[in-house]
Amino acid sequence: PPGAMAAAACLGGVAVAGAGVGWWASRRSREGRLSPAVQAKADDLWQKMSPVNGGKAVTREGAAKFFGHKFGKLSVDAMFDEVDVNHDQEMTKEEWDAFWLGVKTAGYTNESIAEELDNMLGGCAWVDWRDGRAPAHSEKAMGSMGSKRSQP
Repeated sequence: PPGAMAAAACLGGVAVAGAGVGWWASRRSREGRLSPAVQAKADDLWQKMSPVNGGKAVTREGAAKFFGHKFGKLSVDAMFDEVDVNHDQEMTKEEWDAFWLGVKTAGYTNESIAEELDNMLGGCAWVDWRDGRAPAHSEKAMGSMGSKRSQP
């Protein structure tokens, strides 16, 4: 159920958004475009991470301030591993937007993306989307049903 993802995301560390199992798979969509409302949430999260260089980049420090002490280092490591494609320790707005488009084209619905963005905006950890990218500390990533994520 939708609440299971929210609970899993807040359980601790980095959570894995549960897709491809049971009823969740039937809700996935292959549309490759974020809705305006979901893009606005992604943009809101971007702004809350204190972008630098005129809003063009987010540093690890800015992201760490947003995620705080609870699971901040795990969230920042996982997020940068997935989003910072050139590994220069700064996420650009282009990398950020491309990441969310990749999540959408991996089959997630706007509804599921919006739910996880709301969770992160509300203080939960970064979520490992099953989109072909691997986060840092994947051995600590939690499945949406509370089980450990299996290693590839």
